[in-house]
This record gives sequence, C-alpha cells and structure tokens, in this order.
Amino acid sequence: MGGEFNARVKPGATPRIVLSYPDVYEIGVSNPALQILYARLNDTTPAWAERAYCPWPDLADRMRDSVVRLWTLESFAPVRACDLWGFTLPHELCYTNVLEMLDLAGVPLHAVERAGEDPVVLGGGPAVANPWPLAPFFDAFFVGEAEEHLDAVVDALGRDGRVARLRALAAVPGVWVPGRSDRPAVRQVFTGFSTSDPVLQPIVPVLEAVHDRAVVEVMRGCTAGCRFCQAGMWYRPVRERPVERVVAAAGRLLHETGCDEVSLLSLSSCDYGGVAEAVARIRELRPGLRVSLPSLRIDSAAEKLGLFAAGQRGSLTLAPEAGTQDLRDAINKGVDEAQFDEAVRAALAGGFTGLKLYFMIGLPGETDDDVRGIARMAAHATRVAKETGRGRARVTVSVSSYVPKPHTPFELERFAGEQTLRRRQHLLREATPRGVRVTFHDVGVSLVEATLARGGPGSDRLVEEAWRRGARFDGWSEHFDVRRWQAAAAATGMALGEAGGEPPAWRDAVDARLDARFLADERDRGRAGRLTEDCRDGACGACGVCAGEVGMDLLT
Repeated sequence: MGGEFNARVKPGATPRIVLSYPDVYEIGVSNPALQILYARLNDTTPAWAERAYCPWPDLADRMRDSVVRLWTLESFAPVRACDLWGFTLPHELCYTNVLEMLDLAGVPLHAVERAGEDPVVLGGGPAVANPWPLAPFFDAFFVGEAEEHLDAVVDALGRDGRVARLRALAAVPGVWVPGRSDRPAVRQVFTGFSTSDPVLQPIVPVLEAVHDRAVVEVMRGCTAGCRFCQAGMWYRPVRERPVERVVAAAGRLLHETGCDEVSLLSLSSCDYGGVAEAVARIRELRPGLRVSLPSLRIDSAAEKLGLFAAGQRGSLTLAPEAGTQDLRDAINKGVDEAQFDEAVRAALAGGFTGLKLYFMIGLPGETDDDVRGIARMAAHATRVAKETGRGRARVTVSVSSYVPKPHTPFELERFAGEQTLRRRQHLLREATPRGVRVTFHDVGVSLVEATLARGGPGSDRLVEEAWRRGARFDGWSEHFDVRRWQAAAAATGMALGEAGGEPPAWRDAVDARLDARFLADERDRGRAGRLTEDCRDGACGACGVCAGEVGMDLLT
C-alpha cells in the first residue's frame, strides 16, 4: 500500500497531519469524508496530510512482536511523529479499532497521559454526535462539516506546544475539547457546498476497494424527516450541486481514476433536483458507462427508476423500513403499498436481476403483525417478479435491529432488547415465503451499538475494557465476539443494551442545531401515527437548523 495515483507528497511541509479511518485500507480508502479532507488539506493549506489505516489483527500481532510502530502511507514515517492525528468516526463498532491504532502507534491511550511530543488526537464524523464513549481518548472533537474551518485548524497547529495548540483549537467553531470546553460545540454546516467542486483527484487504491467507482457527491442533507434516522437530522439542511458541476466532475473523475462507473452520492439520490438531466448527460460521456444511485427512497424512486435503470444489471436496494402502513406512518416513512408496488415493478422492468428489501425490527410501537408485514411485502415482490416475467429475479430481505440514536425524535425511546429481537427474528423467519432469502443483523452487535450510541460519561470504560479483552474489528462478523463485551460489561458494572439515561448527556457536548421542542413534537406525532411533510416541498417543520447563513440551497 502507498504510492497510489493522486497520493499527495509534500516533503518538508508543516504541520504534518495524519488522517485515519479506523478500519482496513480496503474500507477506509473509499470513505468520501476522508477523501475530501485529504484533498482540501493538501491542496489548499500548507499542511501535509498523510494517511494510516487499521492493520488486520494478524499484522497487528506481528507489529507488536517486532516492535514496529504504525506508519503513514505517504512518507512511511511513524504516525506518532505527526502534529495532529485526525480520525473519521463512522459508527460505534469502530471504537475499539481507535484504541488499537493508538496503541500500535505508541500514542498514550488517554489524553491526560500525552506529553509535548505526542500528536493532538482529533475526532470527527457522524459518531461524534455523542462523543462521550471516546472522550478520554481524544484531545478534541470536531462537530459537523469541516471544509470551511480547515485553515483555522491548521493555524492552531502552528502554536508552540500542546497546551497552546489545544487552546487555539478550542476557539475554532465546532470544536469540543473534553474537560476544557464550557459549552456544547455547535454542529458546523458547509454553506459553500453548492458552489464548490467535489474531489476531482481522489486517491486511486492499489487494492480492490469496497467501492470501486468514481464518486460525485451531488447533494448533502435530507429533509424527509424519518424519525429513526440520525443522518437525516445530522446533515440538514439540503444543499444541491448544479448539474453542470456534477457532469464536469464526472468527466474529470473518469479521466483521473480509470473507473467505468459513476456513482451520484447523497443520502437519497433520487431526490436530487437534477438527477434525470445529470444521469442522461453523464451517460453521454462514454459508451457503456454505468451510472449508479446508491441510495433510493421508495416514495421518490418509482417515478425516476425508469429514467436511469434501462440497461442496468445486478441488484437494487429499496428500503420500506417497516412492514405495515401504521408503523411506516409512525416513523414518518411516507411509503404506501401502491408506491412500493410501483418501485418494485420499475426496478424489475429496468433490468435489475436482484431486489434487496431493507427493513428494521425493534422500532418503537412495533407489534408482531408489523413483523409479519415484512414477510407479506417480500411475498408481494416475489409475485410481481413472476407477473412481469422476471421470475428468476432474486428477492432478498435484509433486517437490522433498530438502535435509538442521539439527535433524533426517537433518541429517548427504549431499545427493544435481546429477548424481543430474537423472538421477532424467529417470527419473521417462520413467516417468510420460500424462495426469499432473509438475513438478520447480529443481535449481539446491536446490544453493543445500543449501549454506546447513547452512552454517557464513563461509557469509555466499557470500550477500553472490551479492547483489552481482545475486541477489535467489531464491525466484521468474523471478528466480533459478544462474549468479550459481556465480560467487559460485567467488569465495569454496566449492562449491554441499556441507555445512558435522561437528561441526555450528548447535549452537554454537542449542539446539533435541532430545537428540542421539534424533536419532542416529532416523537409525539410518531406515537400518534401522524406524518410530517418534507420541508423542501411543504411547510417548514421548525427543526431549528435554518438560521442566518445556514439554509437550504436547491436547484431552481
């Protein structure tokens, strides 16, 4: 690894920054956030940003045996020698890998133990919505989108000594320093998104990456208002890039990467105002070019699937989320049976040979009949495949366990618990028709996620104890072992699956710009089964995000 096309090498440049995604190279190199930070830091600031990823356990063991410290992929220098080590934190299951990387680099695990020559360790990404489970291991956290504040971060690193650097970092908007900041950090929103280009010279991996395609971020944010969805709340408001920028970026990326597929990235790509024009014009760039929309909402997908699906192959994922209309209304997933039928028919007519349906169990207010409804929807999709002459189309049902997340209307709802989830998995397995493959998220994994997602001060002890008992790569089924977490919970006096309690501790560290009254009102509306319309097309929901320079930026 290292030496990739478009890797930046800036010998002698200062300050030196290392960017990490706490997983293996094949996963981390595809992360869009890391690509953005890497390009902007190297191309627009004096800093030299390098990269480091988490080694597989067998390599990590050999490194420890040989006393070899974690190194960067650009200069092959020890990570510990950098000025700032930034981690993108995507989810709770990567937390033990952060400790693994700190240890492999020879950086003290706890911020209070670090001395003058140790790097400042900075965390960012969506998991920073609740920084408490990692707070003692980080010097600081950046909350939100960092593009407009990278210069300030680099300037702070120019101060002499760790104390001065941390004091300067604490003054940067969006930065929360555990033990130093006296108020929550306000989530930062990149207001220049629509007038900026996406990354045009991304790192081209030397190994097969999990996402091997040219990526153009066409839109940021989502206002569909799904009450369970943290990303939809966290990345508000909606901002769209002009079609001209999107098409030009796609052409440049095809030249820079050699890819034969362009992915139009957003939380819900069918909602992008210029999707039809962008898909048509990008396809004209090169014969046989594939254009993918990785995230589709059913209520907006049916009418647009036909615009881009012709000639596509492989599988398509649709996410009804819940099996009955009442439960979909409760979670504000405005999808009815007719829209589901239209989306399935459009996908199969467009040439897709596989259909993956994504659902959750354990949602607030869920009943056994809601779970059986998942099987009924899968059976309907199978019947449609036979009716349309696509009888060999594969229908797969993927079922995850709902985990309440901070800064959502359901942030204070109860986690369903192990017994309920296992019973409903069995119920669904028995009700699913033959010929439909159903897969379930590991309940043990969900227990860990639920514990950490809303963990308060002291939940870091669980993370550290689990890591010391061998937990790492918990997002990989072949490495996850719930027994390590159960032992860690027993040793620290915690119970897996239990939340941090009220009032929510995450609000002491993070201001997500969401009005608490909005979240409470949406929770009440969910319990009453009342829908809230999408504010990009309807009335303002008074969520509190749009204020001052922060607002929606839509194509006209």
